[in-house]
Amino acid sequence: MDSELILHIVLGMLLLAVPAGALYYFDRKLLGSFGVAVARMIVQLLLLCLMVWGLVKYDHAWLTLLWLLLTSLVMAFFAVRRIGMRPSRYLLPVAAGLLAGALAVGGWLLLAVLPVGDWPGARWVVPLTALLMGHATASTVRGLSAYQSALKADEQQYEFLRGNGASHLQAVLPFVRRALQAVVAPMVSGLSAMGLFTMPLLLCGLLLGGLSPINAFVLTLMLTVGCLAASVTALAVTLWLADRQLFDKHGKLKEST
Repeated sequence: MDSELILHIVLGMLLLAVPAGALYYFDRKLLGSFGVAVARMIVQLLLLCLMVWGLVKYDHAWLTLLWLLLTSLVMAFFAVRRIGMRPSRYLLPVAAGLLAGALAVGGWLLLAVLPVGDWPGARWVVPLTALLMGHATASTVRGLSAYQSALKADEQQYEFLRGNGASHLQAVLPFVRRALQAVVAPMVSGLSAMGLFTMPLLLCGLLLGGLSPINAFVLTLMLTVGCLAASVTALAVTLWLADRQLFDKHGKLKEST
């Protein structure tokens, strides 16, 4: 890192004086939390960039696969903890769902959609799957939480359907529908706002990276569609794998989920 780059970083970080000054004047109690959040963001971003740099530099398939496995496990752990479920029982189903969503959708984008000439290496696989898995994690938290809450609140509906001859799959479909709604509804409401805030940031980065405006538009569109597909895929796989942990062998909801 040369002195010129350090100077540019320092000049850029001076922009933090604007929100910090506003907080100092209006709400000094929040200033400490703001500083901690910024410092944590910088450390996390630095560690992530160093990790991606190492993966791209060495570019071994087994190293990239190991990174995907570890990332899915870490994200699944935080997702399960946030929902309040037992990691010992739900860590692997959630991790498998996230991994399936990232690999299935990411593989389709890399091999059939995006103009990647040869077999995609870590330079393509790592950022794409990280984006898909991160978006799918947030959606899985909402969907699995809604599914679990609906089962606990309306367990009698499930027992009624089972008692009237419905199969286990038919009985859980109303709850799967609620989980899907919890995932898709925020996406639908956020798509318009995404065009005002998130997409312009991504487009700006792509344009600064050298892509033409039309290529940047197509790539942004494909990544957005991929995130939606990965979220639904991850939720479906997670619910399917977590079914044995939620219900006993007789199809009865377990008391402690």
